Amino acid sequence: MQGKIKQYIGKTFRAGRGMVHSMEKVLPLPTGVNRQEIGLSTLGKQIYSYKIGSGNLKVGLVFAIHGNEVGTVKLARRLLHYLYSHTSDFNNLTVFIVPILNVDGYDAALSNPDYWNGGRFGRFNNNNVDLNRNFDVASFVNESTWSFGKNYSEKMTVFCGQNGNSEPETKAITSFIEKENVKMIYSFHNSGEDLLPGQDQISKEVANIFSKVTGYEILSNNEWLNLKQSGTLKEWCDDKGISF
Repeated sequence: MQGKIKQYIGKTFRAGRGMVHSMEKVLPLPTGVNRQEIGLSTLGKQIYSYKIGSGNLKVGLVFAIHGNEVGTVKLARRLLHYLYSHTSDFNNLTVFIVPILNVDGYDAALSNPDYWNGGRFGRFNNNNVDLNRNFDVASFVNESTWSFGKNYSEKMTVFCGQNGNSEPETKAITSFIEKENVKMIYSFHNSGEDLLPGQDQISKEVANIFSKVTGYEILSNNEWLNLKQSGTLKEWCDDKGISF
């Protein structure tokens, strides 16, 4: 009984927090920012990247790979405004921001916030595929595990697609990264206070800095593997020698 009460209180708290956060408006795009279409979603909606700077080191920031993680889109817009107004501070950088990779899922989540069930509606694309399990890597399987909740103790089986890179959204982001020769990728998710760096030294150093500033915990590769994740953007970047 006590456990059910705690679960209900936690669920109510998360729902209330989600409702409060939903009141924060998504900032409009800064006027004049360079925009390009990088592909189309499953439903044929445009996926955009926004380019800031013109330096030699190319960095990509990817948001809303899970459409229900709408808070990351708000963060993307804030970062766009900040970086666009501070371009002179990073002369050696070109930053590509993809505010919404899973456009269909994001639109679905906005139409049905689903506060009382953890806001899960819209997580997958319109083919019901978890895009962050759909990358063409050695670990790819058709069905994988989504670990969530406190200490990632809750598990759900998710569909990863018929094969790696089967989805138009996944094809769009991988083709774009390779075409633009992006050397470092940051992928943002909505919940949890963890960092998962890539295997190269730069990724680990950036994660250490971010951890000190935010207090977020750095997950080891073993901890990540224990969550039974597969087909992820992280693994694809590791395979391609891209800092993640």
